[in-house]
Amino acid sequence: MHNQTVGRLGHLRETARLIRKHLGESKVLQEQYAAVTRISHLFARPAFYEISDRCNLKCEGCYYFDPATFRDGEADRLRFDADWESFLAQERARGVTMLYFLGAEPALEEKRLIAAGRYFQRGNLGTNGTIRLDPEIPFRISISAWAADEADDARLRGGSTLRKALRLYQGDSRAIVLYTVNPTNIDQVPAMARACRDHGLPLTFNLWSPTASMLARLRSFTGNDNAFFRISTPQRSLVLGDGDLIRVRETLAQAIEDFPDTVIYSHAYNRWSTRPEPLYALDPDTGIAEDCGSRITGSFRYYGMTLEAQPVKCCTPAMDCRSCRMYSGGWSSQFSPRPEQVATRSTFAEWLEMVLTIGRIFLRPELDPEAFVGTPVHRTSMESV
Repeated sequence: MHNQTVGRLGHLRETARLIRKHLGESKVLQEQYAAVTRISHLFARPAFYEISDRCNLKCEGCYYFDPATFRDGEADRLRFDADWESFLAQERARGVTMLYFLGAEPALEEKRLIAAGRYFQRGNLGTNGTIRLDPEIPFRISISAWAADEADDARLRGGSTLRKALRLYQGDSRAIVLYTVNPTNIDQVPAMARACRDHGLPLTFNLWSPTASMLARLRSFTGNDNAFFRISTPQRSLVLGDGDLIRVRETLAQAIEDFPDTVIYSHAYNRWSTRPEPLYALDPDTGIAEDCGSRITGSFRYYGMTLEAQPVKCCTPAMDCRSCRMYSGGWSSQFSPRPEQVATRSTFAEWLEMVLTIGRIFLRPELDPEAFVGTPVHRTSMESV
């Protein structure tokens, strides 16, 4: 244990030394590092909150309604509304800096979001975009998109929602479209980018990831159902294989270049997240990721519909860590640079780009303009640093 502590301290000192060296060589890097420090501070004490256990869609492989983890919270709903505001006051006193609103469909509980906006200004909520949220809600709104083609949209989600979502949130500065990429919709990325551009909405990406029970059902396939396992088979599922990851990497890299005013993404993150091997160091006994930034540890909290902290491993507890490439865990794992990311001036610049991209995805420029210094970051050429 002593040797591990000494080694860790040595690593931290060497990282600090290299960062000082790189900053001393470039004013651009100094500006970006100041913005990164600000962004990191805003994410210093996050928390996840389930605020809804209802949804109007049936997305294939939904992690919320996963049979291994879903708990019917009907008895909790009345208690939730009675205690919600006092709970929010306690969370504000606890010093929470960033809120993530989860659930089946948070937009179905608009009053809960409006109440949260009276206590906090920074947060992120995921929605399918079928409900136009009250302008009083200040949080970043991530509109989930699964296909640019309406037929594929309906096939994957149990209902076509994209066109309605784009109309409802056109030009809304709170909104960003989150396109979940799977093997069947990779080729639709350009069409999705054009649709977002035409509606004045930024676009970023998520990589579809399977839950542990989804993988088990594929291994021992006995047929589909009419809910969240409608279309996947062992021969054709949404699980990304090595060849699919190469296609994803190439397609998203091209989208960054072709749609610089629409796509909010990072070349460095794209390369990291599409590696064929697991993204995280895995506990050999449990298979749980040891170094994922979404692990619920320390002051990090995950609250269920009971408004009590849950003893879960991460923000998406149903996920299989070996196969997880979700943007939530992936991006939150980038706040602290790894040794290879500070080794050279160019790798350090790429790390700064990733954290700046986190700010652009999860924050709003009206509220935190200083966090957007030097963006769009993918336009900054390596020659300028």
